Amino acid sequence: MGAAALAMVALAACGSEQAGGRQQNTANSVGAQAPAIGPSPDAQVAFMEMLERVGAPCVPDAPAAPESDDPGPGEHPPTRPSELLPVDEKPPTDAPSPTATPEHPKLNGVEACEGREHGNRITKVLTGLNKPATIQVRQKLNKLGYIDSRIHGLKVERGVVRFYLDLRVMGGQLALKGTAARRKTAVGAFAHPTEGAFKPGK
Repeated sequence: MGAAALAMVALAACGSEQAGGRQQNTANSVGAQAPAIGPSPDAQVAFMEMLERVGAPCVPDAPAAPESDDPGPGEHPPTRPSELLPVDEKPPTDAPSPTATPEHPKLNGVEACEGREHGNRITKVLTGLNKPATIQVRQKLNKLGYIDSRIHGLKVERGVVRFYLDLRVMGGQLALKGTAARRKTAVGAFAHPTEGAFKPGK
């Protein structure tokens, strides 16, 4: 082993001794604070697979490929009467609804359905917890497949554990807000702007 490698081993050993001294001081706060290290690639893949599995019932089947209207050899293309719009009707546009802005987005139909699916499975697991604590809620969410980097605002207020889940993927806007308080557990979906950091309630 070279001198540089020996130096690295010595530094690592020193760091582990110092970390051991701080371990007891941070044990009580680990439930509310997510680990500093980001999720592993395997955890990310498992998270994405969970999202796809939970949201599968909400994704409509792909439409069948339309039959070709191209004329065959020796055939003339069919003639179709031109469809004129009524005088008072305007052609459709892709402009978003005036009530849905980047600052105040709205869930589409698929996202709203996915939000209900996630809410049902989370509510089922968190309902009935005796004196729920942040670490208990985090562990339950982790077991369902929600990784720490997507869990936000986990805290206790008057005996109620509150949390947010960032489920935005591939340009989506889905997020969840939940409370765990024995039989009063509730989880609801809302839209969060696609771009930028996850800051619910801002």
